[in-house]
Amino acid sequence: MHGYIIILPLPHMTSEARAYGISRELYNITVPLAIQEDYHKDGIVFGVVKHQDGIQCALHVDTEYVIPVHPLATLEKLVTLFPEIPETERTALQSFVLHNQAFPFGYIIPSTSTLRDHQYMIDNGWFPPDDFDV
Repeated sequence: MHGYIIILPLPHMTSEARAYGISRELYNITVPLAIQEDYHKDGIVFGVVKHQDGIQCALHVDTEYVIPVHPLATLEKLVTLFPEIPETERTALQSFVLHNQAFPFGYIIPSTSTLRDHQYMIDNGWFPPDDFDV
């Protein structure tokens, strides 16, 4: 299922930087920095959509997208991008990811995040009403 997860800014990070950071760290689960070639340096998993206000950003996600887990994967940077997640949930998500060879993205959406549909995004000013259909 496709949808959008709105990424709120952190005190030290814009919504856009955080959204790209999350997508980049999801990519690093499959291709860890230690083994990346030059062509991997800009790899991300999900696209980032910018609100018409120019401030808010969201990830355009596919909950069924399977993320392979490389044996050298680490999650420290990804976890720091979610300070609002309770520690017990953070630990459970880390354990789940690192103990599986692959997982659907939808299995790791934090409880603090809400998956929004395209109509919600239109209704809340992310896209003009006559924009493309997803």
